[in-house]
Amino acid sequence: MKLLFREFAIQANGAIILAATLFIFIIDLNLPLGIAAGAPYVLVVFASLWVSGVQFTYLIATLGIIFAIADFFLSSNIAAPMHIVLINRGLTLLLIICTAIMITKIKKANIDMSAIMTQIFIDPITGYKNRYAFETELDTEILRSKRYSRNLSIAIIDIDLFKLFCDNYDYRNKNDYIKRISQEIKSNIRITDLFYRIDINVFAILFPETDLAEAKKVCEAIRKKVSTRLDKSTENKIIVSIGIAILDGADNKIDLCKRAEEALFISKRNEGNLVSTLPEVINKDKPHIAAILSRSRSD
Repeated sequence: MKLLFREFAIQANGAIILAATLFIFIIDLNLPLGIAAGAPYVLVVFASLWVSGVQFTYLIATLGIIFAIADFFLSSNIAAPMHIVLINRGLTLLLIICTAIMITKIKKANIDMSAIMTQIFIDPITGYKNRYAFETELDTEILRSKRYSRNLSIAIIDIDLFKLFCDNYDYRNKNDYIKRISQEIKSNIRITDLFYRIDINVFAILFPETDLAEAKKVCEAIRKKVSTRLDKSTENKIIVSIGIAILDGADNKIDLCKRAEEALFISKRNEGNLVSTLPEVINKDKPHIAAILSRSRSD
């Protein structure tokens, strides 16, 4: 619905600007505005900032130029000497052109800035969000969870590839393994779960509306699948350690991350390939249900 309203607003803005341009033409045709006609045409070109895309600015500027020239030939109220009228019309066209160039540069700069901002949040190797995005969005999720009194669990996943690449001396393929591992993790979480690569071999997942037991089920599935889906020759050389914590009412971002890291250290101290939680959650025997299907999917 938001996208629909936004599209409608853009179309409405475009229609208003087009109507204003036509109105200026009619006024100028009946009242010899001279160089004063440049001011309203410049304003409608400026107003094209309300509509995305440089093409619309080109359209408004072109219409302004055509209407300014047409007014010169069609107006019957010209009283000033011809050389004055020509100078006035020339200045009007110059104002329209200069304004259009300036507005298009502003729009292109905005597009470039949007692309840069997107790159800031994206890890170039995996294509998923990075640590900067994690720290930014974690604040938002904590506020949302506290506001609506909902669970928020966080998992930190450490992938130890050291033995794999020390044995094979194959450093060139390390990024390929990182990419494959990140894809495997992402495929085992919900769309509403938030996934990040926060360090070279470290990933994080935010689980909205998920308690520790549910998050642990998902992470156990991830731990098993990351090992079994890779080449058999590498299974015993990749150690997956995961630490999980849940947001407490008094927690801030630092407290929550610190507790998840402490849980991770517990897994690593126990020789890895382990999922640990703080506080500890003991698995109970239950009928097998896919972890990704066992949690609420409400937004």
